[in-house]
Formats: sequence, C-alpha cells, structure tokens
Amino acid sequence: MERFGRMVLSVVPAGLEAFSSANTAAGEMISEAGSADSGAMFAAAAAAVGPIGANYLLAYAPAQTNNLVSTLTVGAAHGAIGGATDASKAAFLAADNA
Repeated sequence: MERFGRMVLSVVPAGLEAFSSANTAAGEMISEAGSADSGAMFAAAAAAVGPIGANYLLAYAPAQTNNLVSTLTVGAAHGAIGGATDASKAAFLAADNA
C-alpha cells in the first residue's frame, strides 16, 4: 500500500501472535517427536540385529545421532522464529504507543 509516494507498513499484532504461537508449537512438537523417534529407532535396530550386529550399531549410532541433532536444530529454529516474532510484535506495539 502506498501513501503519498511512500510505502506504509501495517502490522497486525494478532497475526504476529498467531504466527509466533504456531512456530513455537511446531518447534516443541518437532523436538519431542524427533527425540522419541530417535530412541525408538535405535531400540528397534538393536533388537533387530542383536549382539551379532554390534558392529552395525557402532556405525548406525553416529548416523542416528546426526539425525537427532538436525531434527532438534529444526525444532530450535522454529522456537527462535517464534521468539523473534514476539520481540518484533512488542517493538511494533511500543512504537505505535509512543
């Protein structure tokens, strides 16, 4: 939207709140699901290969750890997006009320 040749920025606090809440919730769900899945996958692999597959598990464990770290990073990124959105909303509201 332009006004007198200038761009006008309009922020809807409720929209920012919804966006922040969605990202924060997504981050928590991704992290929880990834943690549960990682433990379950390792337990299933250990049960499937048994003691004979110890060498396999030694190779599998770092890959599973990398997967979990990446999953937790995605969850943390969503949480950070939620936090940054909250901070932006507060800054916009403070500027509007100044």
